[in-house]
Amino acid sequence: MVMAVMLLWVISGIMGCGKKGPPLPPLALMPPAPTNITYRLTVDQDQVMLQWTLDPEFPKKNRGPNMGIEIYRATRVLTEDACRDCPLTFEQIAELPITTLEYEAPLERGYRYFYRLRFRRGTDIFSDYSETVSFDFK
Repeated sequence: MVMAVMLLWVISGIMGCGKKGPPLPPLALMPPAPTNITYRLTVDQDQVMLQWTLDPEFPKKNRGPNMGIEIYRATRVLTEDACRDCPLTFEQIAELPITTLEYEAPLERGYRYFYRLRFRRGTDIFSDYSETVSFDFK
C-alpha cells in the first residue's frame, strides 16, 4: 500500500504543471484602424462631414453586437499661437455602428478642429487610432 501511494505521488508530481499564472484572454483579431479619413465643410450650416474607409473583410469575419466606431475630437482656439506644440486632448464625441462610413458634426467658428477614429470590438479591444485630420473653421 505504501508503495502504491508513493507511486501515485511520483506520477502526480511528474504530471502536475507547477505554478499557474493568471488566465489568458482568448485570442482576438485586432480590428484594423480606419483609413482614408476625409472631411467636407458645409459652411452654410456650420458642420463638417467626416468620411472613412472600412476594411470590408473585417466585419465579415468578426460579427458581434459590441463592434463600433469611436470618433474623437480636439479643438484649439485659432488665436492661441503660444501653444502650437502642446499635446492635444481628444474627447470621444460619438460611437457608431461598425457599418457606418460617415458622421456629421456641428462646428463653432474660431477654432482649429482635430478628428481621429478607432474601431472597437467588445469592451476592451481597440484598433490603433486613425490618422488625425485637422482644419480651421473661421
